[in-house]
Amino acid sequence: MIIRAVGDIEGIPVTEGGAHGTAIRWLLRDSDGVPNFAMRQFVVQPGGATPRHAHAWEHEVYILKGTCTVFCNGETRRAGSDTAIYIEPNALHSFSNEETEDLVFLCMIPIT
Repeated sequence: MIIRAVGDIEGIPVTEGGAHGTAIRWLLRDSDGVPNFAMRQFVVQPGGATPRHAHAWEHEVYILKGTCTVFCNGETRRAGSDTAIYIEPNALHSFSNEETEDLVFLCMIPIT
């Protein structure tokens, strides 16, 4: 069993091209001995965004706090707290925060 407080994990700035005002915390991952899925927390500051990108694995996202604009394969939609989002493999996607408070979401991905 692994139990850890989110506040004990350092937020790392996301520096990939197109990202700004975004930090990631790796809550659970393969280096912790977790075999199948990684759990990450993202904090996107007001005016910030994750990079627009695509990859071969799916994402399951759960918004904890705030509202975001989700871009996925040419479609743009808004999503707020207590919303689950599925991003399919190979979909071009990004999350942006156009609000005045931090956007906080969990993102689970398979360990590849």
